[in-house]
Amino acid sequence: MRLRFSLIFLFGFLSICPTLQCQTLYWIDGTDLVQWDLASATPIVLPTQSPPVTLSVDGEAEKVFYFREPFSLMSANLDGTGAASITSYPFGFEALAANRSDQRLYWINAFNGQLVSIGYDGSNPQALGGMFGISGIGIDTAAQKLYFTNSQVGSISRRNFDGTGEEIILPGGLSGPRDCCYDEATGKIYWLTASGATQRCDDDGSNLETIIQPALAPGVTHLVVDSVGQFLYLSTSNGFAYRAGLDGSNVEEIYLSGTNITELAILSSTNTAIQFLRGDANDDGGFDIGDPIWILTLLFTPGSPSLACTDSGDINDDGSINIADSIFALSALFIPSAPPPAAPYPDCGEDPSADALDCTATTNCP
Repeated sequence: MRLRFSLIFLFGFLSICPTLQCQTLYWIDGTDLVQWDLASATPIVLPTQSPPVTLSVDGEAEKVFYFREPFSLMSANLDGTGAASITSYPFGFEALAANRSDQRLYWINAFNGQLVSIGYDGSNPQALGGMFGISGIGIDTAAQKLYFTNSQVGSISRRNFDGTGEEIILPGGLSGPRDCCYDEATGKIYWLTASGATQRCDDDGSNLETIIQPALAPGVTHLVVDSVGQFLYLSTSNGFAYRAGLDGSNVEEIYLSGTNITELAILSSTNTAIQFLRGDANDDGGFDIGDPIWILTLLFTPGSPSLACTDSGDINDDGSINIADSIFALSALFIPSAPPPAAPYPDCGEDPSADALDCTATTNCP
């Protein structure tokens, strides 16, 4: 009875307990290229030879890409060092998008209506005409598709990576759609409207909905989707950054100290292939009462040691570490017929779920 009461009591605090999640964002604020992560909440101005004007990031390649004045496409390390010119390009570059699948950069030449692409190393430049009005490029690496918003006709379309095979998703009627993003995990397309609302639909055009009204993020300039952490991030012309759930819920200010954030990119999370045992939060080789105690200590005792394998502490496998994991563990340990920890359990294994958590080391798994 005492355990059941404790579980009910803990559930009452679930909505106010913090989760251990973070994400790294890049943006252009005025003339500065800025790196910022949620954990430190400290903006770092990265070195650039001249003001950057567009931006994209590939975490797997560990590169940040940007056009800079006077009009060179640049590649640099994630900390801004090692900057090198990929190619010179005279004008009209918009909607820069790094494609980790084919190691190519895509953008729109707004002056002549071309979709332009080039290899990360500057190889094999290509251009396809007839793309006037394109205001955003989203990438589906699995299906090898590019998604486009067209602000002139209010439409959304997609094509193959080489620009062929155009398919119309929404033929028109949208209000100046821009800043197209594609979420591969949910099959959703996201974009901003002319008034600053955030909208989305399924990749067949169904279930069109407005999920964030303009008043919740005034002056919004750009949108990015974190498929792994399951968040949306928005930047604004007054130098703010916002975060929300993928359904537009729980909009919150996460950065308030900028001037005018004109470009926004996200460093996508990745998972390691290290094997671990879910539930073994304290890394002692088993799953017992010590593990939920360890998680509660981590959450509520300042200065507590962090987890080398955060995946092992995500006992309910919801992509974050919070009080719900301790509740789940106590239920599994002491309530008959309660579900056990999610896989990998009871044997070591790799994480079958895509999430923002990581596992850098374990003591008792291969």
